[in-house]
Amino acid sequence: MTHQLIARLTLAALGLAFGLPALAQSIGTVATNEPTMTGTPPGGGARALKVGTEVVQDEVIASSATGRGQLMFLDQTTLSLAPNTVIVLDRFVFDPASGDGQIGLQLTKGALRFIGGTLSEAQDATVVTPTATIGIRGSSALVIHFNGETIAIFLAGERLCITAGGRQVCTSRKGGVLTEDGYQGLVNPAFLAGILRILDGVPKGGTGTGLGSGVNTPNPSERGPVSTTGEEFDPDIFDDDFTFDDLFKSFPAEEPCDDCPD
Repeated sequence: MTHQLIARLTLAALGLAFGLPALAQSIGTVATNEPTMTGTPPGGGARALKVGTEVVQDEVIASSATGRGQLMFLDQTTLSLAPNTVIVLDRFVFDPASGDGQIGLQLTKGALRFIGGTLSEAQDATVVTPTATIGIRGSSALVIHFNGETIAIFLAGERLCITAGGRQVCTSRKGGVLTEDGYQGLVNPAFLAGILRILDGVPKGGTGTGLGSGVNTPNPSERGPVSTTGEEFDPDIFDDDFTFDDLFKSFPAEEPCDDCPD
């Protein structure tokens, strides 16, 4: 029996063990899951995802109404999924030796946090929604698709872009918000804290200071304009009022909290 055949049989056995189609190649694993996420690999049926379960290209990942979880890919990119979120792992190609490759996914509905790994350092990672294409370069960002609208929030890193209706708008302003209509200003802190609570869950126990904003110090003034609409450095990073109250009604709260958006 040749080494190649042994390798193929081994991959097939692993596929059966993880509920994957034969010879499917893992592109990452489930890092956290509470309580329920499912995955439907190409050519296979829906399966429950658990911590350590491998995921493959073109797999559909769905979280339940009260579920959330995190995926970690081979290049160390991480995705955190909110409840009621559906994504498709469209494209993942990675050469560990050179660091080259591509990463792209679809967000059908819900919300996710993207924290870029090796692949998004040299080129944009893409998140395609039904209404827009988001490009994330060397950055962390939140992407939401709700009621036919796409909202992208830049948290940190190099830049965030949105393409819709044949027009592209980018920002590198921490806390900057992009929609199909372009740059919308700075995120409202209560809105941002609410999204992070949805993604991460209510902290259990402890006496810490909470989830925080996910946005650190403002951009240094020497960077000049930090959006394609010419917005300049602004130390009052959360002054703009940007809220989507109805969004939070679609994600069931785990428990009451005093600082959640109304």
